[in-house]
Amino acid sequence: MKTLLFVDDEKRVLQGLQRQLHGMRHEWDMHFSDNAQSALAFMTERPIDVIVTDMMMPQMDGAELLTEVSKRHPNTVRIVLSGFADQEAILKIVGPAHQYLSKPCNPEELRTAIGRAFALRELLANDELKRLVTRVKTLPTLPVLYQQLTDELNNEHSSMERIGEIISQDIGMTTKILQLVNSSFFGLSQPVNSSSEAVMYLGISTVRSLVLSLQVFSQLKSPPVKGLSLDALATHCWEAAVLAKRVARVQSDDAKLMDQCFLAGLLHDVGRIILAAGLPEQYARVWASAGQQGQALWQAEKAEFGATHADVGAYLLALWGLPNPIVEAIALQHCPTLCIAKDFTPLTAIHVASAFAHERKGISPDFVSIDMNYLTKLRLTGRIPQWRAACFADES
Repeated sequence: MKTLLFVDDEKRVLQGLQRQLHGMRHEWDMHFSDNAQSALAFMTERPIDVIVTDMMMPQMDGAELLTEVSKRHPNTVRIVLSGFADQEAILKIVGPAHQYLSKPCNPEELRTAIGRAFALRELLANDELKRLVTRVKTLPTLPVLYQQLTDELNNEHSSMERIGEIISQDIGMTTKILQLVNSSFFGLSQPVNSSSEAVMYLGISTVRSLVLSLQVFSQLKSPPVKGLSLDALATHCWEAAVLAKRVARVQSDDAKLMDQCFLAGLLHDVGRIILAAGLPEQYARVWASAGQQGQALWQAEKAEFGATHADVGAYLLALWGLPNPIVEAIALQHCPTLCIAKDFTPLTAIHVASAFAHERKGISPDFVSIDMNYLTKLRLTGRIPQWRAACFADES
């Protein structure tokens, strides 16, 4: 049975949560605490799978509580459930919280969010990787792009368009901005899928606070694994994103779908960064082994860790609340036939685009191949020539 801990200084709120979730009592072991200190004391006595806390509490607030939980119990999924949506409060919890829910919260929305959090804990069977991923708060940012954004934010004539353009080129920046804007504090009816749109919602002042004041975008000072270039990885992700959008444009004129495909391409290799930065020695062995044996990197990862960079990246992005089509595309990029969808999705676009991106670099299509069984299931094999033409148009 999964274990939950709710923390709120208002007892009537806790009583309301007990009533709302009464039907889950046979599936969830639920506990309730009216202050942060007692919550931390309780967590020293027994493991907690998910903690759900209010933001504004006396003595120790929700942000401080979740910061402590992240240090002491990194495997615990951390969720904020609060009616206080002040900008300063939101920025305080960008790091320690995994998901954000606003009061009043629909019971079904709450059950879904908690159920999703439990499901995430089952996504990775490797406990070491779970500990690693749940402790990640930011992803590395390319120094040159970070400097460009800093300069633009310091410019009194900075434009939303230019800020969005810079952010869209970087994995870490895009992920953190989208994590924030897609939180329920902003009450958006539809998920935001592009950084430019996110900047429009957040506003320049919020972006400036995120980047300049809190420095949520970390930077790798030097490559953590010999032979692994962060610049090259970012370039590949950028190219895959562009090609995924081209594939989507051939398939549909749906702007939202194209944005999702671009985002999936940009983020499809975030798991590599997490593994390289978090387990540099082990990942160095994996990197070397894949090269020596002529093996796909994800296969070498599977042999070493029991999971791939796709698993790790999807786990983190799902934990941060990115849209499901994005998470699915990243999780299943190497095994798309596992997807139950029977139509074109961002998974289709990134699976094809990533193969084309490698092929454009001279890697044999036999080594990074398109899964024809998957496309046959979708009845899309006939589209390959059109997709290829669109992806290689600039090379003719």
